[in-house]
Amino acid sequence: MMKETTIELQSSEHLWELLDKKIDAIFIRKFNPNEALAWWKTDIVVQGTLLKNISVRQMEFDINTNLEGLKTLLALNTYNMAIYQFEKAVPDTLNIDGPEPGRLKILRQNGLHHIFFVNYEFVTISSFDEDFINALENIRKD
Repeated sequence: MMKETTIELQSSEHLWELLDKKIDAIFIRKFNPNEALAWWKTDIVVQGTLLKNISVRQMEFDINTNLEGLKTLLALNTYNMAIYQFEKAVPDTLNIDGPEPGRLKILRQNGLHHIFFVNYEFVTISSFDEDFINALENIRKD
């Protein structure tokens, strides 16, 4: 069973402070680098092919990274993001959106510790580690 808390965010640096720095495998589900419905110019590599100076919009993808990679992504100030902290990188075959019941059990078996759902100025943190959530709640009270 996961324990949950919601915290009002002051900034992306504040979110960084809330993360568990002992867990370096980060998975971000359906990352959208530009939430506005607008075209932007970019270069992108698709299946090893470089597409230069193309226009994209509503681009969304999953990311396997580490804490340093996440720190770079947080600097983009994305307002909606689902961040999962795992013991190891998420394997190709793991479906984060698997069917209930049993989805959380499968994710835990694959090393899931915490989930951070960022929604504008709030983050909802779910964790299998009750002490982690209690520590965050105690910091918030100070």
